[in-house]
Amino acid sequence: MPEREARFNVNAPPAELWKFLRDFRALCTCIPGVERIHVVDQRTAELTVKEKVGVVPLTVNLRAEIDSEEPPRRLHATARAEHLTMAIEVTLRAAGSGTELVSHFEVKGKGPLKSVVDRLFDKRAAERTAQFAECIGKRFGAVTAPREPPLGWLARLWRLVRGLSRPSS
Repeated sequence: MPEREARFNVNAPPAELWKFLRDFRALCTCIPGVERIHVVDQRTAELTVKEKVGVVPLTVNLRAEIDSEEPPRRLHATARAEHLTMAIEVTLRAAGSGTELVSHFEVKGKGPLKSVVDRLFDKRAAERTAQFAECIGKRFGAVTAPREPPLGWLARLWRLVRGLSRPSS
């Protein structure tokens, strides 16, 4: 199951950032690919997200639900679609005059599109995280660039092996 963690600092206090994260409409303006949002209630939203797989557009209809929260520190949500389930954990921590935002995503593809979903997430996660951070930065002022936690030795070895097996351009 592909997963990704990102950390970055936002130039806003935790309570202000929390208010933004809990406003589905505001939050979705910073999520790349969201084309439609329907807020069902304070804990549930239905989204249409478009992504390209090569030249083919992939449209995903998601239902996102907040499973648990501890305002203004932690939020856990699950987004489900026909061919995927995404678990989302967001933690906020005061950091100087701003807030450290830590997001952890686990994506589980299923059915005939499992391999497409898994590869797409692996390929685009870092790019989409950077786009999200840039949008947050425009909204709240400066954002420290997203950073990923250090890789374990096995992940570093795997990246090295993959890099050696790719043809050079």
